[in-house]
Amino acid sequence: MVWSVATGEPYRLIENGEVDAAVSAALPEADDIVLADHSISWDLVPVVEGHLARGRSFTMLDHHKSAVALAVQPWATVDLGRSGTGLLYDHVGRPPELAEFAALVEDHDLWRHSDPRSAQLAALLGLVGHERFISRFASDPRVHFTEGELLLMEVEARRRQDYIERRVAQAEQVVIGGRRWAVCFAEQYQSDLADALMKGLGVEATAIVNAARATVSLRARDLDVSLIARRFGGGGHARAAAFTAAGKPLEEGLLDFKRTLVEALGE
Repeated sequence: MVWSVATGEPYRLIENGEVDAAVSAALPEADDIVLADHSISWDLVPVVEGHLARGRSFTMLDHHKSAVALAVQPWATVDLGRSGTGLLYDHVGRPPELAEFAALVEDHDLWRHSDPRSAQLAALLGLVGHERFISRFASDPRVHFTEGELLLMEVEARRRQDYIERRVAQAEQVVIGGRRWAVCFAEQYQSDLADALMKGLGVEATAIVNAARATVSLRARDLDVSLIARRFGGGGHARAAAFTAAGKPLEEGLLDFKRTLVEALGE
């Protein structure tokens, strides 16, 4: 939303597992590229350098620990104390009309939660999706919710609480490396669910599997889960990270279950 309002230029939303592919595809087509809230792999650095050598520009703005090593590059800004939105807001010149919006996004993204509207803003995004969310605030970036939006968020809050309570009850607790983990399957509310698992079950870390997307979300209190995620080609922060199992040996377990289910249904 910050990019759209501040520049009016086209944008693309990308997932963690497709960053290199998306950047590789964009480099031959665009003169100027800004990558925010993501980082490329070292394998792509020579390609980016070639892009720059042709007189074009590339900027990477990230706040994840997995991007720290790239901070030595002149085209990369990595700040663990900011959010991707906050860094992008700075990059586009800190337009005053977007100050409140950017601050609220950063408040939620960094788990400060000093303003209740930051959680409401995140909830609204989840309800309406990126395109409608951007359209909603592009014309008026001020964060004032309508009565209809507040009602939607109230209903959604009840649904979210019910969903989280069910998933906490279904979670499996295991000991890995001397630490208690909670492992469960969930496709929604993964950050809130991880918090509920750690508080409700007293575990030190969580692994939440989204079987539909073959992704694993990791959270922990005193364990650097970004190091675990990096082993599988993912990344993130010390306390919150994720990776995709797609195309990796881990995915075979999900595929085996599907194959076994199909065979069982056919008996």
